[in-house]
Amino acid sequence: MAGRLRVLFANLVWLLSCLPGWAAFVLATRGVRRAQQSLLARTIRRNRATGFGRRNSLGDFQSVPLSDYEDYAEFIEAIKAGRDSVLTRERVELLQPTSGSTAATKLIPCTKGLAGQFRAAIDPWIASMYLAFPSVLFGRQYWSISPSTPCGGDGRSRVRIGFADDAEYLGVVQRRLARALFAVPPEIARVADHDAFEYLTLLFLCREENLRLVSVWHPSFMTALLGALPRHFGSIARDIGTGSIGVGLRLDPDLRRRLEGCLAPSPARARRLARLDPGDRGCAQALWPKLRVISCWTDGNSEPWRSELAALFPRAAIQGKGLAATEGIVSIPLGASGRKVCAVRSHYFEFIDAVTGEIRRTWEVEPGHEYGVVLTTAGGLYRYRLHDVVRVTGFFNRAPCLEFLGRDNLVSDIVGEKLNARHVESCIRGVEREIGARFEFAMLAPHRDGDRAGYVLFMQPAAGPEPDYERIAGLMEAGLGRNYHYAHARGLSQLEPVRIFRIARDAVDSYRRRLAAGGVKAGDVKVQALSPGPGWIGAFDGELLGRRSQLHRPLRSSYDLWE
Repeated sequence: MAGRLRVLFANLVWLLSCLPGWAAFVLATRGVRRAQQSLLARTIRRNRATGFGRRNSLGDFQSVPLSDYEDYAEFIEAIKAGRDSVLTRERVELLQPTSGSTAATKLIPCTKGLAGQFRAAIDPWIASMYLAFPSVLFGRQYWSISPSTPCGGDGRSRVRIGFADDAEYLGVVQRRLARALFAVPPEIARVADHDAFEYLTLLFLCREENLRLVSVWHPSFMTALLGALPRHFGSIARDIGTGSIGVGLRLDPDLRRRLEGCLAPSPARARRLARLDPGDRGCAQALWPKLRVISCWTDGNSEPWRSELAALFPRAAIQGKGLAATEGIVSIPLGASGRKVCAVRSHYFEFIDAVTGEIRRTWEVEPGHEYGVVLTTAGGLYRYRLHDVVRVTGFFNRAPCLEFLGRDNLVSDIVGEKLNARHVESCIRGVEREIGARFEFAMLAPHRDGDRAGYVLFMQPAAGPEPDYERIAGLMEAGLGRNYHYAHARGLSQLEPVRIFRIARDAVDSYRRRLAAGGVKAGDVKVQALSPGPGWIGAFDGELLGRRSQLHRPLRSSYDLWE
């Protein structure tokens, strides 16, 4: 009983600490222009005299060119060398590695001002979540933690590189509360081995019956964890009963002691687990019967995994995350409606009209229009293109609600075909509609075979009868042919027709392992419809079907089927 009261008290304190931020955010949504102009004026005033500000005449903001990460390479190197007043007058606390899900490592400067801008978005999200789902107050939470991965540093940086888990985005009080509320201890971020990390995460989650909130990024992170549960279940039940970690798990002795210190024996919980069948679809809900909210990405190509989580946890609300990146937060979900509202108190936003190329400010965007997102932040990024595309779906007071559509710079280009991820995603969804089935996993990637090049659709079919792979390849070819440059390259025989790689099992887990081995944090992995990089054949357990000339004949017209 005392433990439950401590959890309730910690949740109440967290809610109360977030309420001022919630009130300030709602007020700002009623005066978007004033809030945004105030943010910009403060940023310019503080940073006009920096190295970047002097070089780019920051005082004349509209003359500052739009920027990409590559434009900051020189400044990041100066920060790593320990120089002050490079991008901001504030001291850079750390450089946070990020890679999205496929790109090379970038190092994003983080300052106290940027941390405050993140909290200006996180606090209203947390407060509105507690207010919309008050039962979360009575239980514990799981926030995504990723295992240690290389960050790409050369060891010479005089500035700290990287932090481990989502809790470091929180304020000081909230980080202390996290110790009482989080079901999985942050120490497991020190576990670099993927299998050990997976086991320990499941161990601590299964131990906690009173789990009320799960916050992950891509929903496949959670579905992959649950998919691994059957092979670990017996050992997990044993370790929960004894309060120890099996000797078969290779761990640093000090880390083992720390983790076992968080794992008091629970024979009663172990007995309840022993009565469950981990292979049963209802097992996940039975493990955490009080789970109320799952926060994860639901936009873009996250839908198949979101639907799977909804089926596994029919009593839980799936709340779509807003659009967030290491560089900044673009939108936050509010309450039970889940509307993703522009984080107008966090950064200064500009939006590039996807049709006209005209730059609009936050108070000038129009419903139904699509825009590229541009950020100016307290971390020292100015008119920075995120390359995320959003659609304005409406307004909360005067702040726009934004739906994430995809990336505008994820492109594969072998011979000039310039395939982009949004088009590939629409092709895959079109194939699913045509065959009347959903793929467990589908990703297009380039593949070279000697002097021949083309694309392979890596796919794991859903349970049921085997699909017609030749038809799938033909449909995919037709869809890709809507891209003029792809159709031109095929007509000139510069590219071979699409082939199918049938993945036998564990597609998402294999995908995640491949990217994590390249330095992407496991919790940050997004399952993309397109990978511009080759070399995926060895990443999956399966087979490449047919010789190119035998799989299907190139279509004379790629347009008929899709018009």
